[in-house]
Amino acid sequence: MTTTLISHTVGSLQTSLLSAFTAHFVELCAGASDGLDIEARYDRLARKSDSELAAIGLNRSDVAQAALTGRCN
Repeated sequence: MTTTLISHTVGSLQTSLLSAFTAHFVELCAGASDGLDIEARYDRLARKSDSELAAIGLNRSDVAQAALTGRCN
């Protein structure tokens, strides 16, 4: 009886740890993906001329914030 109880407890602990690891890994991947999206928006905005930025309501100093918030075309 004791062996079965210990085995069940260890199995539950392993399942919990695996679930926690998986959840953190998924969050890490989502964060990395968000970072790559921000980088792409920043690069796209940084390549625009001042007049192109003005046409979408931005100036050069707004580029980083717009890339971070997604406020860009």
